[in-house]
Amino acid sequence: MKITWSAQARRDLRAIREFIARDSKHYARLQIERLIDRVEHTADMPSKGHPVHEFLESSLREVHEGGYRIIYRIQDEELQVVTIVHMKQRITRRRLR
Repeated sequence: MKITWSAQARRDLRAIREFIARDSKHYARLQIERLIDRVEHTADMPSKGHPVHEFLESSLREVHEGGYRIIYRIQDEELQVVTIVHMKQRITRRRLR
């Protein structure tokens, strides 16, 4: 299955990396690798994720990695990563565009 990353998801990865790198570049790199690995594994079994509880009416699904929620949708044969948010953050519709 093809994986695409939205502009928001790419910004999220950069922000996560920069935030963690303030304390440790090593752990920042490891966290980003884990997030990307989770997306790649999810592409193998996309239905494994569960619906996003804030937006049950949508086609959005999510999987978790560490303290992060990876929000995605499946369209045809493509897994589209929409955004990545920390568990303590609220998800707004604006982030889902």
